[in-house]
Amino acid sequence: MNLLRAAPLALVLLAPFASAQECLVDPKVLKPQFSKKLPKGFKLVSTTKEKKLKTIKQVLKVADGYEATVTVGGCEHLTYKIGIKGPGLTTKTVGSELVAIARRVLPTLPLEPESTVDAKLMIQALDEARISIMPAQLPCGDATCQLSLEPDDAKPAKAKKPAKGKKEEPPAEPVGVLTLSYDLPL
Repeated sequence: MNLLRAAPLALVLLAPFASAQECLVDPKVLKPQFSKKLPKGFKLVSTTKEKKLKTIKQVLKVADGYEATVTVGGCEHLTYKIGIKGPGLTTKTVGSELVAIARRVLPTLPLEPESTVDAKLMIQALDEARISIMPAQLPCGDATCQLSLEPDDAKPAKAKKPAKGKKEEPPAEPVGVLTLSYDLPL
């Protein structure tokens, strides 16, 4: 068999595999979402890019004690997540409290004007949603949006032994993370 005749056939057979490897999300989406110049009281804790997973993750300490984590990425879907944890959030926080915290924290996030994360969209979706059970689906047009409460995956602090003669305190409620997610198929 002539190798020159077999080469075009091999290229035709491998072409679908090459196109399946391409990512539909524009690489410009994977840029920092928070403003370079942060307002007083805000502190950027970390920025992590995962090239293999096609994501960027940023963690920001918010002035009122909350911590906001934003993750953006995807290939066949454009996705982003906003995670909020902080005072009063446990795994038993109820839906109305979660909505109140999200409405309070989201407008304060110092997002870049061209950021992929749309806090206004999430606030509008929270306003329009009728939340009765968790996780709750939020109205976001062609995208799928959700409000959920997840346990914090950080390692819990070890309990201290009580001082001599003092009663042992009951364990604290596990920390909860309010999560708003957005998923748009491309």
